Amino acid sequence: MRLTPLRRSGLLGAATVAAVASLALVTTAFAQPDKPAPTSGDQRAVAYSGNVDIAHPDACTVGGLTGTPVGPGEFTFTGGVDKLDLDITAAPEGVTGVVVKGADAYNVYLADKLGALPWNDLRAPDKNEKAPAISHWYACVVKKTPSSSSSSSSSSTTSSSTVTQSSTPSSSSTSTPTSSSEVVATTTTTTVAAPVVDDDLASTGFGSAWLVGLGAALLAAGAAVLFVLRRRRA
Repeated sequence: MRLTPLRRSGLLGAATVAAVASLALVTTAFAQPDKPAPTSGDQRAVAYSGNVDIAHPDACTVGGLTGTPVGPGEFTFTGGVDKLDLDITAAPEGVTGVVVKGADAYNVYLADKLGALPWNDLRAPDKNEKAPAISHWYACVVKKTPSSSSSSSSSSTTSSSTVTQSSTPSSSSTSTPTSSSEVVATTTTTTVAAPVVDDDLASTGFGSAWLVGLGAALLAAGAAVLFVLRRRRA
């Protein structure tokens, strides 16, 4: 049977439509629905899909983290790997956050949202509306560099050497040169002490004769009085 041109074009159009429909069905059959974002299960954390670990190049850049990856050995904790939760009771200084991985997602806990230690009940994001076991966890730490102004106190001991000079008085010895033509005349002045003249002794030595005469006169007068008295009694 010969097909007219009009009928032939109709068959080609129908075949094209059928092919497009078949392709659409195949694409729809193999297309997968969009994967929902993971749920952190903890209001302190933000959940991310995928995998990250301590050796990953972006280990401490995801979720606003900074610093250097640090393993569990730097912490004091309970729970953790193969457990549903993690309790951290002691941590090094400078922790910026903690990453807790489980199943196909991980939670990022920023330190400023965790507050002061202890950090209890850290967990991985929900899997099928349940908390999966923790596969691994780590933290990010900004380590403080020692201050370059380490005062290296160089003890500059100033040895004050005291120089003691023997202060010998400068004896201004005037050396008078003597020669055979010059005679040094030494004049010795002798001061003679004047004798002390005692006026009392001088007067006693030269004026004692009148006293002797006065005594003799008194004796004579006494003798005369006695003689007169005896004559009267006789």
